[in-house]
Amino acid sequence: MPSPLAVSTVVLVLVLLALVAAGGVVARAVLRRRSARRPTPEQRWRHFLAAVEPTLAASPRVHLVGAVPLEGDPTTAARPLAVGIVVAGDDEAAIARTAASVGAQTVAPTTVLAGTAADVMREAQEAGDAPVVLVDAGDELAPLALERLGQAWTLAPEVALLTADEDVLDDAGGRQHPRLRQGPSPDGQLARAAADGLVALDPARLPGAASAAIRQGTGTRRLVATLAAGPDAGGHGHVPLLLLHRRAPVGRAWDAPWRPQDAEAAATAFGEAASAEVAPSGLVRVRYPLPAALPSVEVVVLFRDKPELTERCARSVLDESTYAGPLRLQLVDNGSEDPGVLPMLERLSADPRVVAVRDDQPFNYAALNNAAVRRSDADVVLLLNNDTAVRSPDWIEGMLEHALRPSVGAVGVLLTYPDGTVQHAGAALGLHGFAGHPWQGRRPDEDTPLGAPGDGVRNWLAVTAACLMVRRDAWDAVGGFDEGFVVAGNDVDLCLRLTASGRRSVCVPHVALLHDESKSRGTYVDPGDYEASIRSYGAFRTVGDPYFHPALALDDSSVVLRG
Repeated sequence: MPSPLAVSTVVLVLVLLALVAAGGVVARAVLRRRSARRPTPEQRWRHFLAAVEPTLAASPRVHLVGAVPLEGDPTTAARPLAVGIVVAGDDEAAIARTAASVGAQTVAPTTVLAGTAADVMREAQEAGDAPVVLVDAGDELAPLALERLGQAWTLAPEVALLTADEDVLDDAGGRQHPRLRQGPSPDGQLARAAADGLVALDPARLPGAASAAIRQGTGTRRLVATLAAGPDAGGHGHVPLLLLHRRAPVGRAWDAPWRPQDAEAAATAFGEAASAEVAPSGLVRVRYPLPAALPSVEVVVLFRDKPELTERCARSVLDESTYAGPLRLQLVDNGSEDPGVLPMLERLSADPRVVAVRDDQPFNYAALNNAAVRRSDADVVLLLNNDTAVRSPDWIEGMLEHALRPSVGAVGVLLTYPDGTVQHAGAALGLHGFAGHPWQGRRPDEDTPLGAPGDGVRNWLAVTAACLMVRRDAWDAVGGFDEGFVVAGNDVDLCLRLTASGRRSVCVPHVALLHDESKSRGTYVDPGDYEASIRSYGAFRTVGDPYFHPALALDDSSVVLRG
């Protein structure tokens, strides 16, 4: 079964082949360039600073949860901001460095406060006339920081919190180690809190509980997480620019480490029962308890021929899963001719949890799955490619604890190739022109400017239907798949409609499955899927994906800076 997100790669290949067939020197040049030695991260960074960053920083931009990024022009008015220099100890040289960077701003602050984070926020709250930008003594604001943050507040006046990105200054003042935020990711925020990047808060827009927390000196990190991880998280905007230069070693002077109890408190503040623990990655994993009466789950697997592949998938679901609730596996045979299919189905059907269905309609991934879901009365549907195999025995429970949350629509997982590298850890729109999988080919723990693919739960505009769980009521609310998509793009379209209905998509990388991508049907994509994708993806494909980053290359899935 081809991955429904194969559109972008196929489009690129078809375009290049067409140009080569026509003797196109452009295509030959592209192929030569791609075959050349890849630049090192250091070379990319230097090129980015010299040629890419000035273009990105020339205009204001702000990312909101699940929305098309907002863009302004350089003349957009900037809301006045205050600066709070957070002082820990008596390092006069550090304070002087920060103060000098404040003095070099293209837009002057309304006032400059200094003291502990709690003191600064209390003073700003009492003044009440401007949001305050918190910066540790010793760190330096980029010259455009206050201007671009103030313009972002003009573009999105409803937000209470703005964040931005950072890099690190070495002893000689050289910039290194860019740290980019994904954007406003409510579920990701609970795993990482605002440990990195710039933080700006509007005291006048803080809810009562947040105001009380400031007066009591509660950690700012918990305050930020509470604002950014709410049910709709509409109070959080992200400015995707490197507006803060930090002094190594990186570590907030003004907050204690992010602890499981902090994440638990932030999650439960919105009425969701939750517990939290430290994951092997060192990040916090928030757990949502399953109900005592476990919901029924139906796993739907489409296949044609390749009985050995389908049986491996089915056996892994039946034999490796630890789920104790009602579980059914629906195997949908779409026109198999291999004589090995019938005995395979007979073996599997000996398990009472298995139902085998023959559906000989012309192949349409969306229509076949829609029909399979109509045949099911399960509470939760789990779509699964037959070229996958379970690697995490508690995979159903790990997906289900998120899928049952009212704020969540589609739930995806970490899919890896047989060599252990990443095939899917979420989908980014605009990558390769349509949609693609960030970190493809990377190790799950491999660091990039956007972090590692295994760095905790994240929100995305879409996850792949190669392994996708959704509550039945959410599926029905948006009408399932759009059958105008024959092979690819249907999963992105489904997730976008779930997002539009107020249900965000989540990828849980602590759940892992093997994915032998496209072993079952190859890489064919129906030509009509391209036009359907253009219509469905809209401005997310062209303006940008709020969960990706404009500083990252759109022609490379490995998550590298633009070249």
